[in-house]
Amino acid sequence: MAKAKKKKKDTGYRVAVSGAKSVIRILLYICLAVALVFLGREAYTLGYEVFDETPVDKGEGREVTVVVTDEMSAMDIGKMLNERGLIDERPLAFWIQEFLSEYHNKILPGSYILKTSQTVDEMLPILAQEDTEGQPSTMNEGASGSSPESSGSQGGGEKP
Repeated sequence: MAKAKKKKKDTGYRVAVSGAKSVIRILLYICLAVALVFLGREAYTLGYEVFDETPVDKGEGREVTVVVTDEMSAMDIGKMLNERGLIDERPLAFWIQEFLSEYHNKILPGSYILKTSQTVDEMLPILAQEDTEGQPSTMNEGASGSSPESSGSQGGGEKP
């Protein structure tokens, strides 16, 4: 008789454990589904920021002077551009844009004049000192290591 009661008790315990395992399994699947939806949404948003070439301002925009130093990474530059109102996207999106561009690891230290009407694709050649039109003349001198007279003969805009 004691054996029969113990068997009944064990059966109830097994049913309870089995039910708890089922509930935990369902909760785990729900958490996994929520995590996948969240990650998918974040991936979509980041992808949109990376590939959407919309400037902050339409038309002329405003000029903003930024200074890039040797110690700054692409992520730091993206953070600075975001804080200065030159880009709307996250610094991570700027880092990815720089990484995927032909200007990867080509951004040089210096002082630059950027506009809020420019896209990142328009800013990167300026930051790599490949597009120097409208930039401070000291940047051109520092980049080529030459005097203002010789930079004029290289098409810097000054007449000899």
